[in-house]
Amino acid sequence: MHFAPSASPVGGLAPPDPADGRSVDPAAPGRVVHTFRPATAADVHTAIDEAEAAAREWAASTPLRRATVLAGIADGLERRRDELAALITSEEGKPAGAARGEVGKSAEQFRLAAQLAYLVEGTTYPGEAPGTFAFTLRGPLGVIAAITPWNFPLSLAARKIAPALAVGNAVVFKPSPVTAGTGALLVEIAVEAGLPAPVLPVLQGHDSEAMAALLGDERIRGISFTGSDGVGALIRAHAHRQARLQLELGGRNAAVVCADADLEKAAADIVAGAFGLTGQACTSTDRVLVAKPVAAEFTALLTAKVRALRVGPGDRDGVTTGPVATAAQFERLTALKDHALAAGAGAVAEAELLDGRDPDGYWVAPTLFTEVPENHPLVADEVFGPFCSVVPVGDVEEALAIVNASSHGLVTGVHTADLAGAHRFAAAARCGIVKVNAPTTGNGVAPPFGGWKASSGGAFPEGGRQALDFVTDTKTVYLTHGAK
Repeated sequence: MHFAPSASPVGGLAPPDPADGRSVDPAAPGRVVHTFRPATAADVHTAIDEAEAAAREWAASTPLRRATVLAGIADGLERRRDELAALITSEEGKPAGAARGEVGKSAEQFRLAAQLAYLVEGTTYPGEAPGTFAFTLRGPLGVIAAITPWNFPLSLAARKIAPALAVGNAVVFKPSPVTAGTGALLVEIAVEAGLPAPVLPVLQGHDSEAMAALLGDERIRGISFTGSDGVGALIRAHAHRQARLQLELGGRNAAVVCADADLEKAAADIVAGAFGLTGQACTSTDRVLVAKPVAAEFTALLTAKVRALRVGPGDRDGVTTGPVATAAQFERLTALKDHALAAGAGAVAEAELLDGRDPDGYWVAPTLFTEVPENHPLVADEVFGPFCSVVPVGDVEEALAIVNASSHGLVTGVHTADLAGAHRFAAAARCGIVKVNAPTTGNGVAPPFGGWKASSGGAFPEGGRQALDFVTDTKTVYLTHGAK
């Protein structure tokens, strides 16, 4: 079995770039940020052995102990915010402000999970027979594998790990090798906060035999993965038959701009959703469906905002957009842009690349496209990069039909002043998330996060109180106490 890189290399199992055993700075690829020893199949078995033993004690601990440790992890993340943010910028490339925001969101997720430790609740049912009382108990699965991507190396790890720990599971943590240092530092902070180290073992690298051992071990009761469709398919194929799956996969996301929208605000939101984080979010806006009466005006607004973006190293003042994270990303996106232009698409705006950059960095200019041929990959597939296309539409019904025709259904957005129309759109859109007058990117820690159709697998959303559904088992108890 070989876990090859996929077209969208966000997957936590995709090979690192440029070399095994190290992460590099995408703004200056000659600089090694972190080195690590790739895990072997033997390491996987050892980690699961230790996690299984440790999970029993962790599950038996009180909610107070688990909540105290989780709150301590949040404290540690906040205390080391600058260190973590600098590491995220160095390994993944996002601007320093966005990296600090990711650390803050991760701390929030651990604080929410500390509350979830007290909310593992059962249900009582009316007796159906004399002298019988029925109720349910919920308990941890045991050992869960968390396989995380490089685009949000801290917050997506926190969203998977924190609720699993809250209810008493152990977690075998497999971060992306692209951001191995960030994953290692998260584990270090967790252990410093009092978490027993065997409860959260970390496996680095992308060795195929090691990954096969992880997915195939029947002691792994649940597998939570965020990444590409291709790697998600491999996990489905090679996970053992009893494994519970939680797969957050690709998004082919469109935002709709109605004729009555606040066009200035909508343009700002579209630029944030399409080009923030260098477009490397599964919730990024790939295309904007604009009502024809305002399409020219709206395109002009977008053009000005795209040209105002500044592309450079994430630790430099004034930078709005960092490099893409890997050489594979750079090569794929460069080829995609060239192919679109050759097919007749127009690049109506490009962002400025700042002077003084390392010429070997993975620089891809944010670009706004028009006249993209129908069914071209730029508008039909997940872009996962700083490209966005403007597509004029006749009305919101046509736009909704385009949104719903996609094989994926992660997130969509609508910009309108008509609140009733927004409600109708939200009800009809076949997506797991609908944003009204807001960027498609960004989500809270309490609401559930999950896509529909090909954007998800396993029917278990992440986030908030619903996260307990994936990380716990339910047991029904019938207690007969004797009828009079």
